[in-house]
Amino acid sequence: MKLLRKKIQDERFLNLIWKLLRAGYLDLQEARQESLAGTPQGGLASPILANVYLHELDEKAEEIRRRMEQGKKKRPNRLYTKLSKRKLRLVKEGATQTKEFHELVQRIRSIPAVEVNDSNFIRIKYLRYADDWLVGICGPRTLAEQVKEELNVFLRESLKLTLSEEKTCITHARKEQAQFLGTQLCIGRGGIQRIVTTTNGSGKPIKRRSTGSEMIMTAPMSKLIKRLQSKGFCTAAGHPHSKKGWIHLDADQIVALYNGINRGIQNYYRFVDNFNHLTQIQYILRFSLAKTLAAKYKCSARQVFRKLGTSLTITVKAEDGKRDRHVSFFLNKDWKKQRNGFQISDPSIDALRWSIRMRTRSKLGKPCCICNTSEQVEMHHVRHIRKTGGNKPVGFNAILRAMNRKQIPVCIMCHQKIHCGDYDGMRLSDLAYNPYESEKRRRFRESRMR
Repeated sequence: MKLLRKKIQDERFLNLIWKLLRAGYLDLQEARQESLAGTPQGGLASPILANVYLHELDEKAEEIRRRMEQGKKKRPNRLYTKLSKRKLRLVKEGATQTKEFHELVQRIRSIPAVEVNDSNFIRIKYLRYADDWLVGICGPRTLAEQVKEELNVFLRESLKLTLSEEKTCITHARKEQAQFLGTQLCIGRGGIQRIVTTTNGSGKPIKRRSTGSEMIMTAPMSKLIKRLQSKGFCTAAGHPHSKKGWIHLDADQIVALYNGINRGIQNYYRFVDNFNHLTQIQYILRFSLAKTLAAKYKCSARQVFRKLGTSLTITVKAEDGKRDRHVSFFLNKDWKKQRNGFQISDPSIDALRWSIRMRTRSKLGKPCCICNTSEQVEMHHVRHIRKTGGNKPVGFNAILRAMNRKQIPVCIMCHQKIHCGDYDGMRLSDLAYNPYESEKRRRFRESRMR
């Protein structure tokens, strides 16, 4: 609140913020808990309040940078300068096709043009995203230890925050990998020298040397596989298996959920250098989807691929003469890294249409399940299926428990009768239709009734 008062003089507004910080929260048992410290997780104002608070850390890091940085540029490497002058003499003599010239060029490419460990040149770079921050230091390890201790003291005494010693470590950028926002960072490719083709300012392709000092960003494959294992998609060794918790969903819903995970991981790591390694993640998700559908249809994964194709395409039958909709598993075939991939949106994805399609999964467009009217239809909801009466649900909630769904389309009149208890004795077979029953199953049931 003291930090907010530096910029805001409206006490009525500040009072609202103070009430929000002390409002407490509800746990899973819907019991109220007091807010003893910090901002409520998931609160609307929590992200901006966290940035306001940690802005003090940003200011401290900037003060350290201004105080400790020194030098305009690194000293030239004397050996590199000497060899470059020798190369220039050979060029003037026209000896560019000799063995001596080629050996000289290879040696020049293997050494840096400046002194890497110049004690008179120090640079400090600071980057923060939410509560994850990184400090890059061009200087000795003693300087890194000094900066870490100074930030630790500032966080403890000024912001009353505790620095995690496990996550906050000093990493040698050329020999180890640092973790930042789920990405592994290091410098260089182990000192491997190579020639790469790039473009100049006019777009003309040119060749240049790569001394192995560029930034390398990689996706942590072992952690990604471990994460998929914890979610039930594969084993610890990366062998895919079915997601049994999703078997009761519609087939197109299952494909859409797997697509969300596959696209999400690939879009997030589109810029990393080992982007082609994510083919393993796509393989795990694809075969996990096939095994989930196989468990749903009680057949083998091979039969699922034979029936639905390699991309596991589900055809959703449309109603009222509209066109059928096809939902396929996203199979990426372009595994070339894109450094600015996170800045490029996929024009083939219509976000608005996708969100509308997901919103209509609520069956809101269907008629009332009780009286079958199509006018003034709305959704009857319960918060949790498992809280609708324990092992013996009572009232209308027994129907939702039988369908394993939290919502059902009903008209306004029937909705009011549900809350008045007029339909407490109703059974699932008494409904006009089951909105979550597949068309194939419905036809089979009607044929048996006939």
